[in-house]
Amino acid sequence: MLEFITGLFTGSSGLVWTLLAVLVVFYLWNRHQRLKSLPPGPTPLPLLGNLLDLASSDQLETFRKLREKYGDLVTLHVGSFTMVVVSGYDTLRELFVKRGDVTSIRPDIFTFTDITHRHGITSRSGPEWKVHRTFSMAALRDFGFGKKSLEGKITEEIEVFLNILYENQGRAFNVDYCLQTSVANIICAIAFGKRFEHDDPVFVKLIDLIKENMELSGIAGLLNLIPSVRHIPGDPVQCRKVLSNADKIYSYFGQLIDNHKKEYREDSISDFVHVYLKEMKKREGQDSTFTDLQLVNTVADVFVAGMETTATALLWAILLFINYPDVQERCHEEVTKVVGEGRFPSLSDRPDMPYIEATITEILRRGDIVPLGMPHATSEDLEYNGYILPKGTMLVTNINSVHSDPTIFNEPSKFDPTRFLDKDGKVYRTDRIIPFFFGRRVCMGEALARSELFLFLTSMVQRVQFKPVDPDSIPPLKGTVGITFKPYPFECIVEKRA
Repeated sequence: MLEFITGLFTGSSGLVWTLLAVLVVFYLWNRHQRLKSLPPGPTPLPLLGNLLDLASSDQLETFRKLREKYGDLVTLHVGSFTMVVVSGYDTLRELFVKRGDVTSIRPDIFTFTDITHRHGITSRSGPEWKVHRTFSMAALRDFGFGKKSLEGKITEEIEVFLNILYENQGRAFNVDYCLQTSVANIICAIAFGKRFEHDDPVFVKLIDLIKENMELSGIAGLLNLIPSVRHIPGDPVQCRKVLSNADKIYSYFGQLIDNHKKEYREDSISDFVHVYLKEMKKREGQDSTFTDLQLVNTVADVFVAGMETTATALLWAILLFINYPDVQERCHEEVTKVVGEGRFPSLSDRPDMPYIEATITEILRRGDIVPLGMPHATSEDLEYNGYILPKGTMLVTNINSVHSDPTIFNEPSKFDPTRFLDKDGKVYRTDRIIPFFFGRRVCMGEALARSELFLFLTSMVQRVQFKPVDPDSIPPLKGTVGITFKPYPFECIVEKRA
């Protein structure tokens, strides 16, 4: 065989070119067969692939049109990545619940491999992810996730938030920062056993960095698909800004944890970081993945996800109340009827407030807080409906396709809480609302988020009223798609109820 190959390269040049041609043809044929087995999608351009399809200013509308043309599975090619956009409730449930053993890993993209280095809960895959998710869920439950014991801490932050609203009543005010800070402090109470003042310089800087990176999340998406753009001289698309901010965010959490370590006593475990430190000490001398880096990334995951999603949902609530004052007033009437005007609402009041529950459900649908979820990938070749999704295919979870589906929700662009109330005034049809997704990667902070949304929303409508700055120019119900779908910045007038 060696003599034959040597002869090809030392003999007639025609044989060499013939062999090269055969290899090229075989490669192209094999690639064609592989692509042919994928779901349909727009034809990729040379070098660019389908990058222009993803460059639209309205990505959700782009995916809607692609779904109309190609169906619930649409294949796109960008750089070295093959991605499949998965739409429709039934298809999403089939692939991520029933086939969850094959679709629950994270893809090899820049965010997971270079920024987090596969640490934390969000970025990990496989057996290590299961260990850390199980441990973190148990530890977080111990300190209030989904428990009534956390209600006091939530109410404490609501009082601080309302006092800030009172101080700014009667004038144009953007509630974004104080809302984010109040929600973030609830996570701090769980993670560090303490809260921070709204003007604490370290805390202010941390919130600002997280907020800026959320606003630049489109850049992070570009980095995920074409990592080489970070080497463009001058950083014209701010890729290195994203990376620099991420380093600073992790550094801040590292400092907070280091300071917290000084207070650690094994006989006084009072928060999530303490529980994690205890587990690290328990595993000292072992080949353990419970490390300082894993702790920093886990706290960052819990903090950022817990702050951003809940704060964004509440921002949408305020914006929707401004646009639909009749809904705001009906919420106020229900809270006043059940609770009165003296005490703050409690989680025990929830069963008696079906309209509030329906309103929260509709806020999560119409606000569509996380419209594209977090990217998944296939851990092995997956056959579905005659298509083959090869191992490593990136999967985009198009949650928006469910929340905006006119075959499920009549007039989906309309904000109407009564769509979730039956003829007896009871809440129903909520199973199609999936902001926290489902399957193995379901958001582990769902119970906390729902408690926060109920307590914040009921306390707000009980004590203040939100109005537009200019009744003739009401802020539109539009937003920007990043990790979350956040409303465009807006100001409102806050009036304290008598």
